[in-house]
Amino acid sequence: MITVEQYAQALHQAIEETNPKDHDKVLDNFVKILSENGDIGKYSDIEKEYERLQDKARGIEEVTVTTAQEMQHAKQLIGELNELAGRKLRINHEIDPNLIGGMVIRAGDTLIDASVKRELAELGKAIRKQA
Repeated sequence: MITVEQYAQALHQAIEETNPKDHDKVLDNFVKILSENGDIGKYSDIEKEYERLQDKARGIEEVTVTTAQEMQHAKQLIGELNELAGRKLRINHEIDPNLIGGMVIRAGDTLIDASVKRELAELGKAIRKQA
């Protein structure tokens, strides 16, 4: 069985090694292979993984920003995160009303939890220790 990652890697390599005018042929053959293998249902996951590989090749890192509600200053935040990171970032925004406020930023294995939910949990621990 071929994994999503293996398919994406093979497509990425095939695209990199071919002339741009032949990319349509590569994609047609790729879809044909997926169909023959009964893996056409994996297409959207393969596409996401392929985009991740493309970003990596271009030096772009994927970052997930989770907030309690829609961000009003998203462009400003993206600019500031890019500046802090010193490289280009692709920001995926998720909404989790359980955070109450603040945000959680995940970049690879790094997690920055600046949520009100976490702050309240820390406050609760401190109060219990004093009791």
